[in-house]
Amino acid sequence: MKNSYLTALLLLLVFSSCQQNQKSEAIVQTDIDKPINWNNEIIYHVMQRSFYDSNGDRHGDLNGFVEKLDYLKELGVTTILFTPLYESGFYHNYFPTNYENIDQEYGTKEDYINFIKAVHKKGLKFLMDMETQYAQSGNIWFDDSYKNPESEYSDFIYYSDSLNQYPEQIFMPSQSPLYEFTAWPGDKYNIVFLDLNNENVKQWMTDFYLYWVDPNKDGNFDDGVDGFRIDHIMDDLDYKGLFTNMYQDFWKPIFDRCKTVNPNVFVLGEQSNWNEYGEKMVLESGADAAFSFPLRFAIAGEEGTHDMYIDPTSNGVKMDPNRIHEVVKESMTKFTDSTFTVNFLENHDTARWASVVNNNESQKRVAAVLNILLPGVPSIYYGQELGLTGQTSEWGSDANHIPVREAFPWTANQRTSGNALWYKDTGEWWEQSFWNSDAINTLNLEAQKQNKNSLWHHYQSLIAMRQQSDAFRLGAYQPIWPEVDNVLAFKRTYNDQEHWVIINTSENSVRVKDIDKLHQKNIIFTESAELKPESLILEAYGIIIVE
Repeated sequence: MKNSYLTALLLLLVFSSCQQNQKSEAIVQTDIDKPINWNNEIIYHVMQRSFYDSNGDRHGDLNGFVEKLDYLKELGVTTILFTPLYESGFYHNYFPTNYENIDQEYGTKEDYINFIKAVHKKGLKFLMDMETQYAQSGNIWFDDSYKNPESEYSDFIYYSDSLNQYPEQIFMPSQSPLYEFTAWPGDKYNIVFLDLNNENVKQWMTDFYLYWVDPNKDGNFDDGVDGFRIDHIMDDLDYKGLFTNMYQDFWKPIFDRCKTVNPNVFVLGEQSNWNEYGEKMVLESGADAAFSFPLRFAIAGEEGTHDMYIDPTSNGVKMDPNRIHEVVKESMTKFTDSTFTVNFLENHDTARWASVVNNNESQKRVAAVLNILLPGVPSIYYGQELGLTGQTSEWGSDANHIPVREAFPWTANQRTSGNALWYKDTGEWWEQSFWNSDAINTLNLEAQKQNKNSLWHHYQSLIAMRQQSDAFRLGAYQPIWPEVDNVLAFKRTYNDQEHWVIINTSENSVRVKDIDKLHQKNIIFTESAELKPESLILEAYGIIIVE
């Protein structure tokens, strides 16, 4: 009788466990079936090498990032975007030596899986940065196949001759001698094209992307990426005429296959021509989003540029409200409820916004309002919320961009554990760093948290304002007072919610008289602005937000 009882109890426990598993699977499936509206997200773009060092080698790493996930929650962002993680001779990890391995300075594959699971447990998302069009010397595909047509890897590299003597190279004419690119701190590498027309390469890349979507293939994506950023995505790769119709022939099959496994995989393409909105790339490749370069140029008052290698001309930051209105409206016609545009002020290729505006504190704060509250998915580049400075320079290597990729200053003390000063004492980029100036005393996070008027608190409050408002995340956009010089004003409406944002984009005081409707609303934010019975007074770069 006792054995019968134990058997029955065991069967009950097994049945209960199965029921729990079925519930868990049902929850996962429900999440998959429910499309994600990415306008509800806020991206935090990070060069992880510069974020937080957990083991004392001065390089930011995966375990260090796990330690700082609560910081991202406190700030209010929802999605993490890294620069690439794979092995590379370059500090920024573009142009891989091994696609499949995690850079050892970031950690192990186990560390990565622990990181991605920790991200998801915090309710955050993760986007993996990919540039899978090239390889560098040190990659076995190139090293073994160069001048060796019998190599098992000959399919992977594009050679323009039968003897494998002339690999196609980035930035170089076809059949050029091998060019050596200098990488920080002084090593030299060749950068060659993969043969993206080859069916074996296409299949390898499809499998590679699929791995990151569901590493253990169990259908539970707690260990998988939430999406990808595709670096330098082009239909005719580098305009060489060798790899054409790439959107549909190469990229779309990969993206479609990933979405077959997880329909919510998000693909953010960096259109190669920065003058374009990117809607053609999104439509033809099956990506979900593009970066809003035209808006970035409009906010900065700059002429658009083709790419990162052409310096924009600028007369300083002089915002034209009507230009911004036109760019926003054009963007909203090009991207629908299921495709998205990502708004940003700075990234790993551009000057820091604080340097663009010559450290004008008011222009930092005005731009933050636009970055967070205009239509689109906001992206914040790590340290932007602190006002970090930095501009690219010319040192003849990828060190040119170190000033815009510096260590996040958790404190002002260089010796504080965690500050990821991997480039310390290695050249002029270090000597001119903000870390070696008095500015570090106010730029560091510790100081800004203690100052309620800091830029960090400004960003935190704007993010909270957006997250609490359907109108700011999902609403329509309508310009207000476009005839008033130097006033950028717009309303965001969604169902019964309506918010107005009014900004003086100039250094001169502005008076607005047509304000009857404004008096019917509640002020939820104001800086250097005063609403009087007969007029609205906006001091230089004044801001008022009402509901």
